Amino acid sequence: MPAIGMGLGWLGYALGLWGWSLLRGYNVTLGQLMSPTHPYAGAWPPPLLPNTQTLPGKQQPTQVATTAATAPATAAPGAANPAPGAGKPTAIV
Repeated sequence: MPAIGMGLGWLGYALGLWGWSLLRGYNVTLGQLMSPTHPYAGAWPPPLLPNTQTLPGKQQPTQVATTAATAPATAAPGAANPAPGAGKPTAIV
């Protein structure tokens, strides 16, 4: 019974620390915090998550498809100028 209590205490501490790390935006996985054989060995506090990543760990590669609608348009010499205000944000009042 004491071993179960110690295990639950350790599990609660590890999950609480990981939750706190997530709220602070640290790039530390749950496995790095809980592993008794390979603990997190970096400097504390760990580096922050980049804006493109939601959860800690390895960042998944993202590919953005470039289509004709999203590709920047290049004007050919002698092409007509765009209408005034085209491409500029307009304020709705």
